[in-house]
Amino acid sequence: MSSNPYEYHNDQLGVQAAFLFEGRNQHEDSLCLIGDRGLRHRIKSGKICRLRAQGPNTPLLVTWLSLPPQWQRALIDRFGEPAKRTTEGRFVRHFIRDTRAYDFYLTYKFSDGSRINEDHKIEEYTLNASVLNTLDLLYRKQKSTVIGMRGTPNSMVKNGNKTTVWDICAAECDNFKDIQAHTLPSNSAALRRKLREYKNEGYQSIIHGNWCNKSARKVFSDEIELLNNLFADVHEKPTATEVSRRYDGFIDGYVDVINNATGEMYNPADYPKLSNATITNYLAKWVNKAGTHAIRSGNRQVLMSKFKLYHTLEQPKYAGSIISIDDRQPPFEYADGKRAWFYNAIDLGSEAITCWVYGTTKEGIIDDFYRQLVRNYSMWGINLPLELEGEMSLNSKFVNSFLQDGAMFAKVRIEANNARGKRIEAYYRQLRYGIEKSRVGWIARPFAVSEPNQASSAPVPLVPYEHIIDGCLDDIVTWNNMEHSKHKGVSRWKYFLDNQHPDTRLTNWRAILPHIGYKTETSCNVGQIRLQNQLFVLGIDSKPAYSDRLIPLMELIEGKDIDVYWLDGNDSKILKALVYIAGTDQYVCEAVAKPTYSRATFEQTDEDRANREAMSKYVASVEGFINSRKRSIEKVTVINNRPRTIANDFQIPGLRKPVAERIEPVEVMDEPDDDFNNIEMTYKRTLKDRY
Repeated sequence: MSSNPYEYHNDQLGVQAAFLFEGRNQHEDSLCLIGDRGLRHRIKSGKICRLRAQGPNTPLLVTWLSLPPQWQRALIDRFGEPAKRTTEGRFVRHFIRDTRAYDFYLTYKFSDGSRINEDHKIEEYTLNASVLNTLDLLYRKQKSTVIGMRGTPNSMVKNGNKTTVWDICAAECDNFKDIQAHTLPSNSAALRRKLREYKNEGYQSIIHGNWCNKSARKVFSDEIELLNNLFADVHEKPTATEVSRRYDGFIDGYVDVINNATGEMYNPADYPKLSNATITNYLAKWVNKAGTHAIRSGNRQVLMSKFKLYHTLEQPKYAGSIISIDDRQPPFEYADGKRAWFYNAIDLGSEAITCWVYGTTKEGIIDDFYRQLVRNYSMWGINLPLELEGEMSLNSKFVNSFLQDGAMFAKVRIEANNARGKRIEAYYRQLRYGIEKSRVGWIARPFAVSEPNQASSAPVPLVPYEHIIDGCLDDIVTWNNMEHSKHKGVSRWKYFLDNQHPDTRLTNWRAILPHIGYKTETSCNVGQIRLQNQLFVLGIDSKPAYSDRLIPLMELIEGKDIDVYWLDGNDSKILKALVYIAGTDQYVCEAVAKPTYSRATFEQTDEDRANREAMSKYVASVEGFINSRKRSIEKVTVINNRPRTIANDFQIPGLRKPVAERIEPVEVMDEPDDDFNNIEMTYKRTLKDRY
């Protein structure tokens, strides 16, 4: 982000003079609109009003309203709307997302081996660490500034009241919650203790012992919501003053505000009194940089080409440093007004096209693109690039998930309606006029400036869709095998393979699979998962889990329903599969392909023998646990004395004899003679029967 020339002083908007003049003390981002002597002359003559005099560590300020209109336009085009830049605060200007913190919490293990499984908690801790970094930076800078002004580092005067440097920084940190909903303490003393713990203990100090029971904080207050409603409730675009008048009238009871969806009438007693400056500053946050000019122009690209300054950037030296992505429609029609859609990625260091997907519409093309990007880089054995630049329209649904810094890429830059912000646009021009132009059916742009690129008098034939796709894929092959523009004698593809950035990272599967992977609802039975007609086992770090690492995983999901997010490669084999508890975002483990080996001993290779050993350890881990549990169980006898009935109210009707009356008398037999020798044996077994 560029430096900020705007500053409020005594409730007036000012501009630092160093951003205007050209001379010895000019700012490095100065517009150089006038010489330093010329500016002093205009101030002395009263043409430009001085708002604050120059002092030690205090820049000279001039009032915004006294500047010529063309100067104001130049400032807006370069630095943005003044109200937006002055109200965004130092915290926004200095805040940087800590990607190392994200990696730390994503891979952090507790003493029992468990992880932080809720993704929203990982995001909360990453944000808190980033805010504490910014708080520490601002406190040290503010403290050094006060010392430089010969003040006391522990105290200073603000708005006539004596306050500490820390109190000011803590207040800015708390106000930052309206922009980024961090969960750090609002109390100044508690926040200071938290920062001290963070500096002493690092990222781990942020993890709360009861981290999974915290509830999310509400970000937007009711009055901010009402201001948004008032701002959007009129047919014509209101000014900040008009919104302020409507709000004042609402507070005083002269203006009724009704919710069109619910029919509810807002109660003025529930809302505080707000100053005109507060309302103006808030509404200015949503003003587009070129909003003042957009009223006069309906073509934003033309508008930006006229008024927006741009940076001149050098081409990256390494492949894998950054890729530029965007959609395009090759200049061929397969039916009247019908053209194919492509979404491509170009590695800016090597200039090679590294990913391409296509279709008849944009529907679903962006999801296929990121899947194919992972497939291609995995197939080539290359880590994903460090940085990505792209457009907002198709990527907007991912900016709060895997397109955050540190997730799929270390750095992400997504811009809306800014063709200059994507380097791939320049390469598309070379592709269109350098390769595709020679193919049959090529369509010229209707208003091409160069005469050779204008449409000819010959009719343009339609091309079958399949032929368009085949031709475009052949063009990608040709493009990648062409010579690199800066390194002669080396093809783009050869440069891509041989010059990968040394700091590229392994694929962050947990950050991307729940968003671009395929989801399968299945279950875990006897430590096995059936997925895509294949068997998988529970694993950690791409290997089957064993012993004490396997049993806790089975305790979570054995015999239960689970969600598996997975992605296949270009060979249709599964690249990676992650297991989550069904219906939640709680990560459990990886699903690793079940090791297999040849049944025939004499056909087994070294890989077969390694798979046999791995599977034997896996089976032994499960069976060993079962046997240990079996041995720990003792036999018991259960005597059940609980009555089966609670009353005798029901009886079968009719005349039934009691049981005693229905028992017949038993015939009494004579006692046998005690002399068994006198008993005659009427049955004798033969020798044959006995054997």
